[in-house]
Amino acid sequence: MNHFRLRPGLRTGRVVTGALTAMLLMGGAVFAQQQSPMLDGMDLPPVAERLPSNPLVVTPVDSIGTYGGTWRSALRGGLDNAWIARTVAYDGLVRYDREWKQIVPNLAESWEVSDDSKTYTFKLRDGLKWNNGKPFTSADIAFAAELFSEPTYGAGTFMKNPNNPVKVEVVDDITFKLVFEKPNGVIMDDLASVNGLTVVSLSKDYCSQFYPKYNPNAAEEAKAAGFETWELWMGNRCSWATETIRFANPDLPFMNAWMIEEPLTGDASRATFVRNPYYWKVDTEGNQLPYIDRLDMRVSDSLEELTLMALNGEIDYQDRHIATVANQPLFFDGQEAGDYRLGENIPSNMNTLILQFNLNHVDPVRRELFQSKDFRIGVSHLIDRQEIIDVVFTGQGSPAQAAPRPESPFYDEEMSLQYTEFDPEAADAAFQAAGLGPKNGDGFYTMADGSPLVVTIDIISSFRSEWVDMMELLQLQLEAGGINIELNNIDRTLYYDKRPTGDYDAQIWQGDGGLDVIQEPRYYMASGDESVWAYRWAQWFNGSRPEIAEEPAEWAKQQMELMNQLRGEGDPAKRDDLMKQILVIAKENFPVIGVSLPGNGYYIAKNNMRNIAEPMLHAYLFPTPGPYDPFQWYFAE
Repeated sequence: MNHFRLRPGLRTGRVVTGALTAMLLMGGAVFAQQQSPMLDGMDLPPVAERLPSNPLVVTPVDSIGTYGGTWRSALRGGLDNAWIARTVAYDGLVRYDREWKQIVPNLAESWEVSDDSKTYTFKLRDGLKWNNGKPFTSADIAFAAELFSEPTYGAGTFMKNPNNPVKVEVVDDITFKLVFEKPNGVIMDDLASVNGLTVVSLSKDYCSQFYPKYNPNAAEEAKAAGFETWELWMGNRCSWATETIRFANPDLPFMNAWMIEEPLTGDASRATFVRNPYYWKVDTEGNQLPYIDRLDMRVSDSLEELTLMALNGEIDYQDRHIATVANQPLFFDGQEAGDYRLGENIPSNMNTLILQFNLNHVDPVRRELFQSKDFRIGVSHLIDRQEIIDVVFTGQGSPAQAAPRPESPFYDEEMSLQYTEFDPEAADAAFQAAGLGPKNGDGFYTMADGSPLVVTIDIISSFRSEWVDMMELLQLQLEAGGINIELNNIDRTLYYDKRPTGDYDAQIWQGDGGLDVIQEPRYYMASGDESVWAYRWAQWFNGSRPEIAEEPAEWAKQQMELMNQLRGEGDPAKRDDLMKQILVIAKENFPVIGVSLPGNGYYIAKNNMRNIAEPMLHAYLFPTPGPYDPFQWYFAE
């Protein structure tokens, strides 16, 4: 019996067999198994020998495609690898279907879950190969787990969770077990998300040469190669765990549809990918995927250049960076000249901007102020959300706090709308309750001791262009209400580096967790490093960075206990109930401030690019467009 995950409630199954694969194969051995003409004449085994015995059969969105062509898109700077993860690298053990309703087989053709949710047994497709032709086996999964057990290698994955360690037990070449110390009811969603890529991205055959356990000379060879330690050498060559150089090594074996040709480095002007001749998926007529031969990604720091490329028809498909509200009228008017079309993206984000005051500030006076719910309520009442919506988003969206989207079964209208009224009088009453002193001669509130209060808000203008307009309006609104604001526009590296120090007043980000509520609770509770409002509480919860971890407030500890129960619960209905309890506490304590519920987004696609779904659900954990199978996109002749 199969149980599938429903997107809104984020449900996962207890036992999954190979039934879906069997239905899709439809007698796969009789397929013609055609290959791209670009592979003809290469010194390769026949396509039938390059595929596993049971290749994954993918039904095209609209039609069987034709081979050839280069998909052109763009990256914003040499560290913009998220677009690559979303287009090239979404191929884990399992994956989400196109409707975000089911977790379906991928590299693993089947899996079983023990009754206590501690042991997950996976069976890989027989005959899988890395892009260099070497076998992909259970030993590669075990090697990844072994490497991640090293203290200095990687972070932030389920494989390195001190609260619930995991072991990999190899049964045979295609069968292995993930054995957790405690029940793990959410692991299938972890594996199906963009984060599931890590466990299948380290080839033992290739990466073991940098590891002293398998190469006793690794430390010496690392120094000869210019690295002080083997860990640095390993990170440079097998860099899946290293965000900044993840796609910088063309020799790193891949299991994806396209493999690195020109790497993404800090000074690259472009990154390119070429088809993987050992890719393990076929269409319903037996043609080996992908259809498109190459991907060419222009690297530029200039948003204007990327926008002009799209208007000139030099981008075949993209949404990241360029599909802004400000650009939408330009792109709409330029469709005929640029020979492209606009498709609809439905966002999973629940807010256009989240303002996060630092409840763990190193300054005890500011910490006390920011921990005051009344202070946060006062700030919220000074925001004229409708003005921001009208000016920045041309009227698209509606006022909202950080709360699940209306489409989610976790939606709570009261939670979404609380304190969203523009009400300076209510703000003044809240500030008095928070203990602020009277306004000074400049019209700004003071601290309780009469000293000036100036709040600095960190922003990254290069990440989302509309944030500048939003924050300039928000600054004017707050200052008109008596809160003196300074905007600190910094680069993304410094933005993240400040978090462990605790020496910042506030930061902003987009409102993740609107549909993927259980997987992305960062604004509902102090769940991880992206919970900037309580970074040190999150370290206490996760057992990481003990040198800066701080014991949370009692209400936050209650949420953490509920989340620990949720993560160990195998029953989806019980998980949902536990999440609702976490949300009730979040609603009561109001940790962060939202601005507005986003309107629908869009993407740009050339008119001759086919098999692209519309609309698309748009998220990061559901790494759009990855779940819509870009390997079956093609250019019509």
